[in-house]
Amino acid sequence: MSLVIVGSVAFDAIETPFGKTDKIVGGAGTYISLAASFFKQNSSLVSVVGGDFPKEFISGLNKRGVDTSGLEIKEDEKSFFWSGKYHNDMNSRDTLVTELNVLEDFNPVVPAEYK
Repeated sequence: MSLVIVGSVAFDAIETPFGKTDKIVGGAGTYISLAASFFKQNSSLVSVVGGDFPKEFISGLNKRGVDTSGLEIKEDEKSFFWSGKYHNDMNSRDTLVTELNVLEDFNPVVPAEYK
């Protein structure tokens, strides 16, 4: 059985009581793909990123068995960005910034080879 993942691939800036990052790779599609790669030989990702997204990260997904042919890259645009601050309990958080960028007009298309 194949696994098709449709979700965000993004940049995050996260602040916790224990530390802070300014720009890391994030997004549900990213982490579902990575987690699935430990249990499933092949999975397929449908998402969109901007030209600012690191190509080496996409290559890393491929090396883990994630098919990224459904990952649209809009070279002249910016990737989705989210920034948040987690509270002491690490369960609650405040969203500080959301920049939809390429995600704003994204209309997911599942490639024929994924079906």
